[in-house]
Amino acid sequence: MGNWDELQSDLVVLVAKRIGLLEDFLAFGGVCRSWRSAAAKENFKGRPQVPWLMLPEEEEEGEKKSDERRFVSLTKGGMIRRFDVPEAKGKRCVETLGWFVTMSEQGEMSLIHPMSRVKIDLPHHNTFKYAYEDGEEDKRNYLQKAVLSSCPSSTDDYVLVVICGAISWLSFWRPGDKLWTTIETRNGVYYDVTYFKGQFYGVNPLGKVFRCGVGGPDPTLAWLVGAIPSKTLGGKRTYLVELSGRLLLVVRDGCDLDFLPGYVDDDDDTDSIIKDESTVKYGATEFQVFEVDINSNWTWAQITSLGDYALFLGDNASMALDVSKFVGVKPNCIYYTDDNWEAYHCLKRGGGKDMGIYNLEDRTQMPHYNGKECLSRVSPPIWVTPSFF
Repeated sequence: MGNWDELQSDLVVLVAKRIGLLEDFLAFGGVCRSWRSAAAKENFKGRPQVPWLMLPEEEEEGEKKSDERRFVSLTKGGMIRRFDVPEAKGKRCVETLGWFVTMSEQGEMSLIHPMSRVKIDLPHHNTFKYAYEDGEEDKRNYLQKAVLSSCPSSTDDYVLVVICGAISWLSFWRPGDKLWTTIETRNGVYYDVTYFKGQFYGVNPLGKVFRCGVGGPDPTLAWLVGAIPSKTLGGKRTYLVELSGRLLLVVRDGCDLDFLPGYVDDDDDTDSIIKDESTVKYGATEFQVFEVDINSNWTWAQITSLGDYALFLGDNASMALDVSKFVGVKPNCIYYTDDNWEAYHCLKRGGGKDMGIYNLEDRTQMPHYNGKECLSRVSPPIWVTPSFF
């Protein structure tokens, strides 16, 4: 056809409603004016989306940073899409339900939707119970992970829980709150948090799982509800993931920095930066997945297959997705990004290199992104679920 703009509008809308991937929908809207009109939010009926990999900020001239953020599409063979998100410029970003939680160097915090650029102000860093003292630390490093109970795009009745601070405390905020509220437990260190069947659950380095009282009569408390056998752990990274109504605990080995011969600990180096990175190595070596039965005294069983599902882990809300209908994504695999906080803080170029795909069946690993632009001391690559507001 010579002029795509001449197609009947109702036919164009019908085609738009049959598009499953958001990136295809965006490309559809770029063809011509009438197709752009049809590519409205209300016409997108797409299924759950494969996460994009958001890369660190690009450096332009000198210290200047671009407003653009780059997103790598797994379903399009690693194609990179660019969007202006100036609200996230120079800030620490973590992701949950398609939203960014950001922290500036001065401690300002926001919820930002990267596609629509809708912004919701959050209480300042100094309202945390255990906030950094002024000049003590880059405040951007305070924010580690965030999880929403519901999407702010569809409701005002939601809770945001974050892992934060040098000791990895849990704190929460609800719309209307003027400050962050700390969830108190005897062991305040948490590796991950998830929202599962109406409750927030957190897991600590010892594999102990706590149910948080947020939303109940004791919102600042958390109770121990189960623990994986400690012999499975030993300093390994742990994650909590919901998969089709089941709660999984994932154990990641190889996260700790391994100091090689030739490493020199410079006690006089006040910035604690390891300048010779050849003397340090780290990287995921193995993943183990356990299913948690919360209805049977919190019993645990190791599983070796995710079926048609893949897991996406890192500095984002841990997620599972049925990938059987998507090209470019492998089932029964774990897609992971670098969430080694020591690497972020201690390596001169920052963290971001420990990324890949782990196959649960044959225990092999392969990269999911081969580019070089993945290192950052503030906000290394994260998984982002693409969505309209």
